[in-house]
Amino acid sequence: MKVRLFWFIFFMLLVVTVYAWLDTTRLGTFGILYLRHANRLFAVTGLLFLFMQFVLSTRMKLIEEGFGLDKMLFYHRFFGRIGIILIAMHALFSLTFVLLLTGRLNLHLFIWLGIAALTGFIITAALALNYKRWNIAYESWKNIHLANYILFPLALIHVFDNAVPGSIHYYLWIAFTAAFAAILIHKLWRFVYIRKNRYEVVEVKKESEGIYSLYFKGKPLHYKPGQFMHLRLLWNGLLSSSHPFTISSSPTWKLISITVKEAGDFTSTIKDTKAGDKAFIDAPYGVFSFLNSDAGELVFLAGGIGITPFMSMLRYLADKKIKKKVTLFWSNRSEKNLCFQDELERLEKIIDGLEIVLVMSGQEDWAGEKGRINIELIKKYLPQLQGRNYFICGPPPMSKSVIEELKKMNIPTQKIHREVFEL
Repeated sequence: MKVRLFWFIFFMLLVVTVYAWLDTTRLGTFGILYLRHANRLFAVTGLLFLFMQFVLSTRMKLIEEGFGLDKMLFYHRFFGRIGIILIAMHALFSLTFVLLLTGRLNLHLFIWLGIAALTGFIITAALALNYKRWNIAYESWKNIHLANYILFPLALIHVFDNAVPGSIHYYLWIAFTAAFAAILIHKLWRFVYIRKNRYEVVEVKKESEGIYSLYFKGKPLHYKPGQFMHLRLLWNGLLSSSHPFTISSSPTWKLISITVKEAGDFTSTIKDTKAGDKAFIDAPYGVFSFLNSDAGELVFLAGGIGITPFMSMLRYLADKKIKKKVTLFWSNRSEKNLCFQDELERLEKIIDGLEIVLVMSGQEDWAGEKGRINIELIKKYLPQLQGRNYFICGPPPMSKSVIEELKKMNIPTQKIHREVFEL
């Protein structure tokens, strides 16, 4: 689904939602009835925003291919935050209306369900948004999101208490319920499909200190160089949580590979994986590939393990014998953090037009470029910046600063491509 179509559908749903609210609202009223009307509006629009958050988390290819992971995560959070704010306003106005009207709170079952749903949404949102600050494990962060699949039905049950049978409002809630059920069915289908197509680890290769590549065999996977997968490993009968990893192999290979740096609870155990271990792969995802951009010279800007999508692209260029001007800038702290050195040297000889610039930010005795990747370094090797496609993959601070500098040099936004380095 293209981005414009997604937004068109969302705004049409918003119009229908507001119209359904108007269908059950008497305009021109005064006093505390304004609270009654406002709280209903906050309820219907809030649930729509929360529903769109679920739509963006389905991993449906038609949606994901239009946004890409970076924008999908942004709008997923955006819809969630706005939805919770609107639902909280609904609760505030609703309780205020009841207190002013009756002088007491009549908390029956449907209201308690609504309070439970709202409380759960606030808690899960707070935990999800602050999981790094509060040092919450990635696996726990994933499980926190699953709670919303229980909370949203509670919210739907709550709103049905005030839905008038036969009204547009009533049928709107039925439509939301059916659509949410369809999302659950789609996720269940994906779960079963992935379980039926197991992959097997055939090699665990140490690339450098703390960096390992895993090679898998199994059902052929059709992907573009630079895309990523969601991986779950089966170790000694225990299934890991799903983790996203860039595919470092080329689509031209029979085997599929990822390259991982030890950085967290899960990645630090990658080295313990053994040949013969089973894996479940959900792929491909992402739009970070030069095949998705127009023709032109390519500039790859990598930081640390952010080299992985570029390895996939360079391997593809070499195997397909594609002649294209490519300049790779790769920043690391020191030589000991480098991997694929021999292969990169070989690729530089094979790919006509490839130039590799290694940059060390923490090694004073390095004979090559030192410091960090910035616009001055890029201009040193590429005096003419216009007419090129810039692909950036690295830690968020590095990506953000490089993108800002490129924009200051009037590089069009559509020529700047970024891959999310962390969730």
